[in-house]
Amino acid sequence: MSLSKKEISILIEITYSIVFALIFLPYFYENQEKNLILIDGLIEKIIQIIISTVIYFSIAYSVLEVVFKKKENRDERDDMINSKSYKLGYLLYEFSLFIFIGYLCSNFQNKELLNLTGNQELYISFQITDTGIVFAVLVLLAFISIIKSLYQFYLHRTA
Repeated sequence: MSLSKKEISILIEITYSIVFALIFLPYFYENQEKNLILIDGLIEKIIQIIISTVIYFSIAYSVLEVVFKKKENRDERDDMINSKSYKLGYLLYEFSLFIFIGYLCSNFQNKELLNLTGNQELYISFQITDTGIVFAVLVLLAFISIIKSLYQFYLHRTA
């Protein structure tokens, strides 16, 4: 099974999304109960994410260019594949945003219902923090990125 330069480039993106999810998302998962201001080491973690991303893609694409010195032609098929995969990604983003907003609204409504019942312990424990929202958004972005790239890889392999 021989892979083209474009397919390896897609696999580089998929690998990064999976590695990002495995390395950086647990940090945000552990700190969901805290506010963004109260998280220890948030700035350092963001700097780590930026630096590791730049280093990863710089090395990966440099090695890719060294291994595949020949430039591949770009045709209408590539444009069609990119359009289809980005359309799927966009639809997944829109659907996820709709579900996420509905989830937030239902949580706020449930919290207010708990307040009306007078159970203060449940009311206080039933909270959504900004870090929880950031975690949910990052999970959605990583998941959608992986799905979009897998679909793009599939289209390149079958076309």
